[in-house]
This record gives sequence, structure tokens and C-alpha cells, in this order.
Amino acid sequence: MTECVYLIGCRAVGKSTVGVELAEKLGYDFLDTDTLITEKLGCSVAESVRQEGWQKFREIEKEVLLQLTKRRSCVVATGGGAILHRDVWPQLKKQGVVVWLTADLKILCERISGDQNSTTLRPSLTGKNVCQELEEVLAERTPLYRETADCIVDSGAMTVAAAVQNIEKYLQ
Repeated sequence: MTECVYLIGCRAVGKSTVGVELAEKLGYDFLDTDTLITEKLGCSVAESVRQEGWQKFREIEKEVLLQLTKRRSCVVATGGGAILHRDVWPQLKKQGVVVWLTADLKILCERISGDQNSTTLRPSLTGKNVCQELEEVLAERTPLYRETADCIVDSGAMTVAAAVQNIEKYLQ
């Protein structure tokens, strides 16, 4: 069995939801990089971005990712932009498997639009409307997700339980 499982993908794709269930099934700890970052910053992601900008947030995010190289037996839900730290992923992959959770753009837009906490938890990257922003972000990040992933699971096309089952099959 692998040391750690890192879940990557766009915001609202279900990394935390799938991650919690997968960790439980594997008997692993569950970690969420956004939670680790907010604990380190002492404020929400949105507040941090508003006060210090995305660059500072990305610096802290990279520190958190590097600290994860010391962890074992964990499932980690990463932030959507964690993939931008290209120099960190080879280190993480030495001890774990990277699973890219995907979903259709329409599904992601519906999830974010239907989430009352979305603006608090997921601050805008560009200031554009959610669907426009997601389309642009996915165009930039999809090649990075694809290049980094060991396994791809379409979490938009299946239940959480089915996504977890697909990941478990891959891990075996």
C-alpha cells in the first residue's frame, strides 16, 4: 500500500469529500491543505488573499506541501492551485500516489454557484464570474494535473463511494 494519497483537481471537484471517505476506508489520516494553511495564517483563505494577496498565499501553500513530505499514512486534499508548485510534486510522488479528480465544467459551476460558503472558502482568482474563471483556470491547469497524476477519476460522473472505490482499485 502507498504511503500517502494526494488528491488534486479544480475547486469544487470533491477532493475533501472523497478524501475523508478514502482516508476512513484506508485507515489513514485525512489532511486538507487549505485547513493547514488557514491554521498557519490564523485566518481564512479569503481573508489572507484580501490582506496579503495570492502570492503570499502561494508561498504558505508551498511550505505546507513541503511539510507533507514528512507525513505517512495520509490522504491529502490539496487546493486547486497546489498543482502550480511544480518543483514540489516530484518529492511528494516519491512517497505517494497522485489522484486527479475531474468533473465537467458545468457540474463545477453548479456546485460553486449552489454553495453559499463559496466566496468565503474559495476567493476569486480573477474577479470574473465563476464559470468564466473556472474555464480559464482549467485551461491553464489541466495540462499540469494530467502530467502530475498517477490516476484520474471523474468525480462528477459518479458518487463519492464510487470515486473512492475507483481509487482503492488503483491502489491495489
